[in-house]
Amino acid sequence: MHYLKEYVIYFTVLLLTVFIVSKILKIEPDSHKYSSFDGARGICASLVAIFHLFWRDGGSATEYWSLDYISSGRTVHYILLTGELSVGMFFILSAFLFFKKALAATFDYERFYVSRILRIYPPVAFSIIMIYAASYAISVNHSYQINDLIQSLPSLFNYPMTRINDIPLAIMNSGVLWTMVWELRLYVAIPVIFILLKRFPYPRSFVLLSMAYVVYQWYFVSKDIELSYTMYFLAGFMVATINKEVKLHDSLSSIVLFVAVMLIGNAYNVITPLLMMIVFYTLKCGCTYFGILTCKPIKLLGACSFSIYLIHGIPQAVSKHYFYDDGYMIWKLISIIAIGVIAPVMYKYIEKTNNEH
Repeated sequence: MHYLKEYVIYFTVLLLTVFIVSKILKIEPDSHKYSSFDGARGICASLVAIFHLFWRDGGSATEYWSLDYISSGRTVHYILLTGELSVGMFFILSAFLFFKKALAATFDYERFYVSRILRIYPPVAFSIIMIYAASYAISVNHSYQINDLIQSLPSLFNYPMTRINDIPLAIMNSGVLWTMVWELRLYVAIPVIFILLKRFPYPRSFVLLSMAYVVYQWYFVSKDIELSYTMYFLAGFMVATINKEVKLHDSLSSIVLFVAVMLIGNAYNVITPLLMMIVFYTLKCGCTYFGILTCKPIKLLGACSFSIYLIHGIPQAVSKHYFYDDGYMIWKLISIIAIGVIAPVMYKYIEKTNNEH
């Protein structure tokens, strides 16, 4: 209950801070067909940010990153699920939206890639500039090598694993850029899938065969964690092929979510994505969990979700450096408030500006 209480407190503080700053900046949530998606995205990004607070909390060292200080294995299990399932839902959501493009009659390659580059790289570059400034402030060793900057950017084949001002990039940004590598791979795959589906116009069969291959690889070749990431994307593809919508009452959808989470032993295998696929399908069909996902504060959280996801590690690292000894919640609350202030500003002046071009 102690950790659940902290989750509730930090989420509430982040929600209120983002809402207030968004009101000041006159940010309005977008409207689109799938009304629950933005809210789900906002909650998932917030859970990832809170999840990473606990990875840092077991020791005062800047590079401390472990949950070993938590004695209850069950508690660790559910803390892991809050972060890892949230990332899985991001993968499913991205795959769903982009597979819809692969199913379209035509495909504008230039527009697709320009929009994706502008979506990813300006916010990532801005976050790395913030990391340079923040790490300079909290580190006694400073470096100015351009190679550090280059190695900080996600690419198709390499996870960003460098040190900036002698602090690991993964500590300063909670290691989130590995998911950008998979997003980039998705962007490369979508046009290829579009071409394949023109020659083999059976998208559901294509996805089922791909899923079967991944399951075979997992059980008979190697339990490579990257197969799990692939299955999350395939789960999103599968939901995109289902045109029929079965609207469940939100109480039933809540039971589906609860049962799915209770059945999950590990977020990163090839079965969990299939359970989360069912949960995602209820969202696609209009589940709002009694209006929670579509209320304005949650939708504003969703609007700022990418910025929250990208930059949350920076305030956490800085706040821990200066305030860790002031009490077990002080540094975490300060970092959450800072995230809630920075993310809407970044969304309005970096993300949204580039998305409009």
